[in-house]
Amino acid sequence: MDRDARTLNVARALARAGRHVHVIAAGTLRDEDAAPTAAGGSITLHSWSDPGGSAFARWRSFTAFALRQRPIDATTVGAMDLFALYAARQWKQRTKAKLIYDAREFYFALGPLQGRGLKQRLISGMERLLIRSADTVTVSGELDAEIIRDRYHLAALPTVILNVPPYREPVPSRKLREACNIPIDAKVLLYQGVVHHGRGIGPMIATLPLLPRMHLCVIGDGPARAELASAAQAAGVADRVHWLGAISYDELHAWTCSADVGLCIIEPISKSYEYALPNKLFEYIMAQIPVVTTDLPAMRRVIQRYGLGVAIAAPPEPEAIARAIERALDRNHFTPLLRAAAKLFSYERQEETVLCTY
Repeated sequence: MDRDARTLNVARALARAGRHVHVIAAGTLRDEDAAPTAAGGSITLHSWSDPGGSAFARWRSFTAFALRQRPIDATTVGAMDLFALYAARQWKQRTKAKLIYDAREFYFALGPLQGRGLKQRLISGMERLLIRSADTVTVSGELDAEIIRDRYHLAALPTVILNVPPYREPVPSRKLREACNIPIDAKVLLYQGVVHHGRGIGPMIATLPLLPRMHLCVIGDGPARAELASAAQAAGVADRVHWLGAISYDELHAWTCSADVGLCIIEPISKSYEYALPNKLFEYIMAQIPVVTTDLPAMRRVIQRYGLGVAIAAPPEPEAIARAIERALDRNHFTPLLRAAAKLFSYERQEETVLCTY
């Protein structure tokens, strides 16, 4: 819960509007979130203990836990990903509530399942079956809405709720330098998110030998960490690649502000990755640090339209990445553009859509 920005932002928006929100999820809830809001709303966390292991075992555990909860007189049930959709459908049947399904990525074309056809077909078939139970579908980008509608023959275009953070001013911060003992004259490159193949960490490690005064900081956990750490060792840059693990969403902004460039170098190994519009992109913008992205359809609309960084062709090659980073370090050029975009891409501009949808 404390690391899932999308769920947390929806819950907070509803609570601020006076709604009583019950969330079934792993993680913790801040005392401030558990307290009643000025409008009388509240958030209650039903904390599921994630057992780890296979995705199927974790899904069974979550579903059983969700369906054991005492009945709640809900008017709306939200499934914040496919993992939760079966349990949400059962809750809809119990309570006669409306069901909102957040198709936050293309589950029919997942990057980590590239080349694993049977598992991918099973997940896609599950979504095709369960999505029929949803009264409303939400997505995280305009292009996603069209693709999801057409793939599943939906009667209505899904509602777009961007993966953007609440507005915050950038804060003076040296957190990454201090935590990783990075010299004052070195530049800090930041990746934040799940540590998977296809998210640009491998190409960035391959680029570091071309950028001897730069360090790569990785905020997040994931199954590819050990293999990528070995790649850094083999490339002779392990001392300049820093693995910080996951950081709670409310603490993340100060860490992001301490970087010089944010990396969103998605490799288009699947349709889900090709059309990605991840929250880290908007978190970099909110911290007002220039961004280096891959020139893919959804990210191109943001980066090139508003001039917030540098986009490189896919697949990303080390020389192109290095040139893009050097260009992105021109803070005098990018800072005014980022300052204007931070307010544009803030969650406050999404709240009316959230309230109307829920």
